[in-house]
This record gives sequence, structure tokens and C-alpha cells, in this order.
Amino acid sequence: MKKSWFLRNHQTKDIVSSIVRGREIKNVDKFLNPTLDKCNDPNLLSGSRKAARKILANIQECEKITIFGHDDVDGITSTVVLYTFLSKLGAKNISFYIPDREFEKFGLQEKFIQKVLKDGTKRVITVDIGVSEVGPIARLRRNGIKTIVIDHHKIMKELPQASAIVDPYKKNDRFPFKYLAGVGVVMNVVKVLSQMTGIPTEPVYPLLVGLGTIADRMRLVDDNRIYAKHLFYNFEQSENPFFHFYAEETRELSREKAVKQLILLLTLGREDNGKHLGVDILLSQKKSEIKEIYSILEKRVHDNKEQVQRIRDLMESEYKKEEGHCFEYYDSKGNISVKYLGIATSYITDTYRIPCLVLTKWEDDVLSAEARAPSGFNWLDCLKKIEPCLIQYGGHKEAAGFSCHAKFYSKIHEKLKILAEEQYKSIKKLQNESKKMYIDYVLDEDQFDVNRLREIHRIFAPFGQGNPSLVYLMINVKIKELQVKNFMNIPDEPENASINIVFSIYEKEFTIIDYELISKRDEFF
Repeated sequence: MKKSWFLRNHQTKDIVSSIVRGREIKNVDKFLNPTLDKCNDPNLLSGSRKAARKILANIQECEKITIFGHDDVDGITSTVVLYTFLSKLGAKNISFYIPDREFEKFGLQEKFIQKVLKDGTKRVITVDIGVSEVGPIARLRRNGIKTIVIDHHKIMKELPQASAIVDPYKKNDRFPFKYLAGVGVVMNVVKVLSQMTGIPTEPVYPLLVGLGTIADRMRLVDDNRIYAKHLFYNFEQSENPFFHFYAEETRELSREKAVKQLILLLTLGREDNGKHLGVDILLSQKKSEIKEIYSILEKRVHDNKEQVQRIRDLMESEYKKEEGHCFEYYDSKGNISVKYLGIATSYITDTYRIPCLVLTKWEDDVLSAEARAPSGFNWLDCLKKIEPCLIQYGGHKEAAGFSCHAKFYSKIHEKLKILAEEQYKSIKKLQNESKKMYIDYVLDEDQFDVNRLREIHRIFAPFGQGNPSLVYLMINVKIKELQVKNFMNIPDEPENASINIVFSIYEKEFTIIDYELISKRDEFF
């Protein structure tokens, strides 16, 4: 057997229980039966009740509330969940603002601050952002505008002077699961509001939480798995106008493709002046309006494909010039706009399993950067060590970003180069780990039942970080047998050749991902 193949422990005739034990899944019932009632108690989330009380007071006083959302799908879904529920609670004077990062820097910038100072806002609620916005929140406070922060990012410095902060990373927070998406944190605050008022939440909310969780590449375990699973297997039955429309539009697609396409559609909804078509289409109750917005977003997806491919080709070309264990690229010519930075960095990290940093010009003297890395690498630790050179930074360990003045680039470059060298061993370990194939189960020939294996696939899906696709091993199989079983990616070997195969299920297709020929000597032994 190949050295890169590793068998997980525990192998009995029961495939499901063997995989559960081999993956060391702790709460088996919650994993195999991930129903919404099994989510953690929202009251354990520090600050959730305080935030809820202050929001209710604002609504009772008819004070203007403005929701500031991050401009990705997690931020969009966070905004929609909170906006709709506060409206349901009776908030009449409420609005939202989603920045366009192609024209506005990350965070609460001057344009937004001027807007809320002029329009009479009394309460700003940040969602999927805010825990690092110390300066802007202090300025709002000095001008009589109070803030509530609902975020899920790690706290890198002092907390802002907000009326309430809800973040599972707060010191002494008792919420047992720390890896919620931003919309997951919002959902917990909404649950507390629902408990305090007796007004029920909407059935569409868990779908939106699942969507934001998957889009933000959060670990698909614990509460995140519950919401992701709920999205995958319920959006087709949703009575929500948009999801009902979208299910009809994508009825020929697999759930995986439909969700992936929806994330891309919503990502391209950025507009100027704090508007966002992604929010608009999710809020709309009119089929005609949904159809109109959808056609605009579809056209953007089509126009976007050529640009995405151009950027991927550029990244591939630049990486090939100096292949290494960490890749940094400064787009000094402005070929990559800020909104495509994530695509550029993700391409290198996903393709070569290495940390990647890409910087581009945002304005004359300011650079914007995005960083990605495989699971196990911590970009935030690196950025903390160069904090004096940065204007701002934040994000997650494997997906972070920052802005800096162009004059500091050479210093940042040198420091990051040293840090990358210091982490050479850990990066190589990550690369080597990525080449390993952990096999969940060794199938006997009589256990290869297409319907049963697809059902097991459904039980463990959806797959993502923390819950990788199931991988099987079959020993001593003839090529012609694989052809009869309609395997994909069958090796180009003689029909009578005997091989060992490692395979998984992708888009309902049984796909070989690695194999080895069996020699006569191997068969004998």
C-alpha cells in the first residue's frame, strides 16, 4: 500500500459507526442527527442579553438604527437576518449599510460616519465586523451615536467602547463553540430577542445562517454543521420568495453546485452608497423584483468569469517564476482590483497548499492586502508582529487582510519573508500533510452498494473544513469491474489489470482519486 495512504482506526461491518469512531466524532447524536433544536444555548454567548435589551430599548424609543454589515456573504446574510427580525419587532426607523470595498477601505470609514451623523442615527449595530473598530466607534460615541458590535473575529487588541459586544472570542465567554460565522453570532442574538419578546424567528433564518457559514469557509462541525445541513436539505422546500424562486431556477443542479452558485451571485451584488443587490434580493417579497435583480447578478457572474480566469492565469504565471513554500505578490501595476484579491490568494493556497499574500494599490499611497493559508497556519500571528507597519488588519488565522501605506511595503516584505522562513518547517509539514490520504473505510467487494454508499454520503454531508469528504479504499479490483460500476477517472491500464483504488463521491459520481497497480508478487503476499 502507498506510503501516503493512512487507514483510520476501527473497521467493523457497520460502515457508519466505523467512520464515526475513526474520525473521533464526540457528540455522535448531534453529528448524525443535526437538528436545529440541538444548537447551543444562545444565552451562553456573552453580551447577547445585554445587546438584546439595548436593541429593544432603541425600538421602544423609535430611535433610528443603522446596521453596518461586512461586504461578503457572511455580512450580507447577517444584515438580512438582523434587519428583518428587528423590523418584525416593530423597528420603523431602520436601515442598513454595506460598503463597497473597491471604493471604501475595510471597516467603518469616513463616508459611513458622515452618513449616520447626518441622518439622525442613534444606534449603529455592526455585524460580521466591528471588534477591531476601536477608533471609529470611539468617534461615533463622542458624537452621541452608540454602537453594538456583533462579530466573530478574534480580538487582536483592546475592545472598542461599544454599549455591548457579542463575540465568542471574548475573554471568559461561556459559549461552547468558538467557530461560528458572523451570521451564526447574529442568529444567537436574534434567538435571545425572540425569547425576551415571545415573537418567533423566521424559518428562512437557518437557511441564511447555513449560507453565510459555508461562504465564510467556517468549520462544518457543531452548530455550523446543523445550519449547513439544514440549508442543503431544506432550501428547496422553503416558502421564502427568494429561496422558492432560486430552487426553481437551479432544480437541475446538485445542491452543492446550487449553493456554490448562490454564494457567487450574492458576492457580486456590491453597489455604491451602502446598497447591495445581494441584500435586496434576499429581502424582496415580489417575484418580479427578485427576477429582475437575479438577471443582473447572473450577467455579472457571466462577465466575471473572464476576469477571474485572467487573474488565476496571472497568479499561476507569477508563482512559477519563484516556486516556494510561501508566495507573496505585489501587484504594483494595478492589474488586480481590491474585490478580486480573495480570488487571487485563494487560487494559490487551494492549488499549492501554501500560505499566500497578495497586495494591490487601493489609492495612491495605500495598499490593500489579502492573505490565505491552509488549515494550521496562522496569518494573524504574522500580522500582529508587523502591526506597527499596518493601518489596520483582521480576519481569521487562514483568511486575513490588512491595509498599509505604500512606503512601508519594503519593510513589510522583509519582515514577512523572515517570518515565512521561521515557519518553513510548519509550512512543509502542512504541505506533506495535504498529500496524505486518510482512508475512512476499506470496502469489501460485497459492500459496494451504490445506493447505500450514496446514503452514507448524504448522512455525513455537507463536507468542508473540519469534515472532509469520505474516502474509501478497495483492494484488488479489475479495471473492467470499475468500468461496469461506472467509476469516474479510471486509470489508463489494461482491462485485466488489478489495482487498489482510493475513491470518493463527488456530485454523486464515484471518482477515483488515487490508485496503485498490484504486481504478481503483491498478489502472492
